[in-house]
Amino acid sequence: MAKRVKQKSPKLEVLKPQAPIRRYDVFAEWNRIKAEKEFGFPENEAKAYGLAVAKVVAARKFYGHRLKYRGATRAYIEGKTKEKWWRKLATPEEFNEKIINRMGKDFYEKVFRPAIEKAYEEGKDYMDIRDSIREEWNRLLKGG
Repeated sequence: MAKRVKQKSPKLEVLKPQAPIRRYDVFAEWNRIKAEKEFGFPENEAKAYGLAVAKVVAARKFYGHRLKYRGATRAYIEGKTKEKWWRKLATPEEFNEKIINRMGKDFYEKVFRPAIEKAYEEGKDYMDIRDSIREEWNRLLKGG
């Protein structure tokens, strides 16, 4: 009679972020995706755009600043201007530093980016997912 040997199942590794995921992170990524998919921006321009939009909204929300870029993206897309207003506020390298590297490159590439892209492609509304999508990630970070 053969002896049964208990095999250990492989340990499942759960990727968790290196820092709490903020609405700011979700919003910057959401707008990066929008810039690529709706405006046709290449990846580096989309990163700068996504971070710049997040900065503009944060400045308005937290400091009451009104920046004068309303309609500037449309003017660029329609060819009425060559000015990339978002490059005055952000760079792709800054997106990498403040969004990707802050949460961890592995987490960003394997968890965060695909989840935000999926929500975007499913036609979900940013306001509906901005908190719910990050709840579990932040809970994992706290050890729960």
